[in-house]
Amino acid sequence: MSFLKNIKKGLTTSKLTRIYLDHASAMPMYKEAVKAMTPFLVDNFGNASSIHFEGQEAKNALHEARSKVAQILQIQPAGVIFTSGGTESNNLAIRGVVSTKRRDGTPMNQMEIITTKIEHPATEKTLVYLSRKGVKIHYVSVDAGGQVILSELRGLINEQTILVCISYVNSEIGTIEDIGAVSRVLEQEQALGQHVLLFIDASQAPLWLPCELPRHKINLMSLDAGKFGGPKGVGILACGKGIKLEAITFGGGQENGLRPGTEPLAQIVGGVKALEIAQQSYLSRSESVRNLRDYFMAKLTNEISGCIVNGSVGEKRVANNVNVSIPGIDSEFVVVVLDTHGVSASTRSACSAAGGGESTVVKAISGDSARASSTLRFTLGEDTTKAELDKTVAILAKHVE
Repeated sequence: MSFLKNIKKGLTTSKLTRIYLDHASAMPMYKEAVKAMTPFLVDNFGNASSIHFEGQEAKNALHEARSKVAQILQIQPAGVIFTSGGTESNNLAIRGVVSTKRRDGTPMNQMEIITTKIEHPATEKTLVYLSRKGVKIHYVSVDAGGQVILSELRGLINEQTILVCISYVNSEIGTIEDIGAVSRVLEQEQALGQHVLLFIDASQAPLWLPCELPRHKINLMSLDAGKFGGPKGVGILACGKGIKLEAITFGGGQENGLRPGTEPLAQIVGGVKALEIAQQSYLSRSESVRNLRDYFMAKLTNEISGCIVNGSVGEKRVANNVNVSIPGIDSEFVVVVLDTHGVSASTRSACSAAGGGESTVVKAISGDSARASSTLRFTLGEDTTKAELDKTVAILAKHVE
């Protein structure tokens, strides 16, 4: 660590001159979201479970926020569960389905769940936990771009399959899953008597893609406000028609009994305002940022020897994601060097990076440990400029050649 501190010594880290290319980890809040939150941080401080005036004022604001989410996602308000973020939403969706099946008489060793080996840790580790309890977890293969191989998915479904868990947008390599194609496979199986629910982790999607549940016949979907311009600490679990879940935490009866505890109204209101903004303009935002992404990707591969793009390209990749490998580099060291030169990037998703080592996502799509150990992830924002990308490539080229 002292070695890294010495590298940083004397180099610029001024916030005023920094280039921020890690928007998939965290991004600035929309000013409109901050403005929407402010009254609930100062004046409208009531508890929505209280029966007095302040409590009822809070309850009405909570009802309005829930109704807005329901309208955006095209579900019933009762299907909107506010949580502390994407991780809690994923846990509640997956473990809630299992608990419901168990309550209805199905032993855990007679339940099967299908997922991939490129999921976010919030899904991956929840499923590992359930496997220790007896639930059988099947891993469907993905292609070199990171998309599910549908023929294999179809072959894995049987009478004990209860759930398919996949990400709408992969948090590391930016691959957009063909959710419509996956749901059609499940529909075909349902016609044969297999009723399998579809859970989608959509935390990285709202800024760039439509998120209505009926569009692709999604049963459960998780969102994280901190990933689309809202405050950290609030998420959404969206439940489609007919979905029943058992609680996995206990206390008061808030959020239909599924998420006990006083609702953080300010965060909820700010998160809902951000979701409105995200979904209102995802098409124009995607088009604008995608052009910059393609420019940056081409510049990296043309100017840095051995640079390889990880994941899908073109329309199958989310508009702001650039994930590359430069074989032979120590990617964590390079991220530190970039940081000391005023550029914020990452090796992979922040939740995965906490564990160190190689990228399990890139290993899964490439089978190459060297490639998986030399990944760099850049995620652009709406305000990213071509000049910033040019500067980033110049810094990178200087230190990896």
